[in-house]
Amino acid sequence: MNIAGIIAILSSLLGIPIIVFGFIYINNKNRRSLELMRLKNETLRLELEKEKVHLKMLEEENKKYDRIIEDGSGINKLIG
Repeated sequence: MNIAGIIAILSSLLGIPIIVFGFIYINNKNRRSLELMRLKNETLRLELEKEKVHLKMLEEENKKYDRIIEDGSGINKLIG
């Protein structure tokens, strides 16, 4: 057997599984990366929703204080 035959056999026994499992590893890595990005997107979406609710709460509180000030006796309600 010459050296070319040995190299061909070794490359087919070692090279093909390395290529196949390399593609499987890269596919799993990309899938995990995609899932991580999806979770980050969901987290940011929830934080945005939280800020919208907080803004709505501040607007309602502002309306409450506006009504108190417009009543004329608002200072007494604010103090007491």
